[in-house]
Amino acid sequence: VVAPWDWQPSVNQAGETRGWIVHPTEGISTKGIFGALFPAFMLYLLFFIDHNISSILTQAPKYNLKKPASYHWDFFCLGVTIVPCGILGLPPGSGLIPQAPLHTRALATRKIVEKHGVKQEVTTHVEEQRWSALGQACMMFVALSLFTVISWIPK
Repeated sequence: VVAPWDWQPSVNQAGETRGWIVHPTEGISTKGIFGALFPAFMLYLLFFIDHNISSILTQAPKYNLKKPASYHWDFFCLGVTIVPCGILGLPPGSGLIPQAPLHTRALATRKIVEKHGVKQEVTTHVEEQRWSALGQACMMFVALSLFTVISWIPK
């Protein structure tokens, strides 16, 4: 794997350097565009349903969140980043880490309560913060900037 360190547009098969902005339909026929509509719609549904289900599970009443609507900002940020990714020819990101139910559970303080002889786990407090999402994004950036080191891994 050849991974150049300099941040510049890649070279196409004809040996020409492409620009930073990618023309979305260059080299694709009308038949190809219409053929991609069904898989694109399925991917859209996957993102939409996956993010909504995760958001609903994360904001469940059992977590006693003070600001549950803050998770909607993840959708906004994801939507804002998807457009530049499409224009620049980059893969879209996924914002599921900060709104995953396991992430919320990991930030929760829980205690065991016994009701009618049955022990239940009750969430007493959730540390509502955005630092872990920022940390995840920073780790992704570090991984991207280590392409040269990753290219040293033998095949």
